[in-house]
Amino acid sequence: MDAVAISVPVSANCQAPRWSSDGTALVYETNDHAKKNVDLYVYSPSSHSSRKVVIPGASGAGSAVTAGFTTVASEKVAHEASWAAGQNRFVYSASGTAGDYDLYLDTGTRIAPAAGADGNPAWSPDGRHIAFTSARTGQGDLYLLDAAALDTPPLKLTGDPTSSEVYPAWSPDSASIVFVGHTAKGDNLYLLDNLQFPAPRPLTAWPRVQTRPTFSPDGKRVAFYSNHDVADRFDLYVMSVGGTPTLVARDVVMNARGPTWTPDGVALVYVQHDPDHFDPVRKAPWADPTQVSTLPTGTVGNGDLDIAKRADGSLWLAIAAQGLSEAAGGGTSERDFMKVYIVGL
Repeated sequence: MDAVAISVPVSANCQAPRWSSDGTALVYETNDHAKKNVDLYVYSPSSHSSRKVVIPGASGAGSAVTAGFTTVASEKVAHEASWAAGQNRFVYSASGTAGDYDLYLDTGTRIAPAAGADGNPAWSPDGRHIAFTSARTGQGDLYLLDAAALDTPPLKLTGDPTSSEVYPAWSPDSASIVFVGHTAKGDNLYLLDNLQFPAPRPLTAWPRVQTRPTFSPDGKRVAFYSNHDVADRFDLYVMSVGGTPTLVARDVVMNARGPTWTPDGVALVYVQHDPDHFDPVRKAPWADPTQVSTLPTGTVGNGDLDIAKRADGSLWLAIAAQGLSEAAGGGTSERDFMKVYIVGL
């Protein structure tokens, strides 16, 4: 099946596509670097149309939590969408009238407002909680919000004065959270496996950066990126929870939402950093990465991606790319701004 561009025609890079859990909707970002604006759009495969998510309020102050955007009157940012499982609802981080970043539901409702930037929201698979990073105490700490009691103050999960805690990711059973502890000495992965009595325990202890972890569908493994081996190159690793990391692929393009697992948990799908071959999309079984294969997406200059399994069992890939290959009907004129494409696997 040929890849089809589904993103709106804008003079901005489209990025960070993320399917709803049932594959019936897709959220993505448009990033206008000149204006420093990031907008969210929701695409419906059934109607083949996208709608823009209206950003509540005006601009906000940037922070390390929110990708470092500075503040001018025209800037608006809405990004980092996270879907609620089994529901066409999502939470995201956006600049607002309070002069800072807060969390919002897709309906425009602001949740857990406080001074200090909030970001990295992650909705639990069971739909009961939203984990997020907040600078409300002066640094990045993790908090837990009850999705059924949004007016209740969130529970603080971490508070290490030497680090900021970012990129929380849920286990499939919603019992654990893996996250990144960012310090002056480097970034490493930590696990919270008892949210009632949170006590982070380290999963990695390497130099430089270990980042953007994601759990496997069975919850037994964590995939992540690391540049501990070569500073200017990120590699893809997998580890059993509490085990020793093993290398899956060298020199990959980091995905905005972290490594992407196939729905059966057998393999990881990633973009190989290989400009000579237009950054191909590849799949490697975590148990035997030598059995790597290239997916014929027909796209070039690939970036962020996500996979969904629909009710009929079909698998769909969403990917941000610069265009189509000549063999797929593309041409050099298309390779300007990134677009979001979808393709059946």
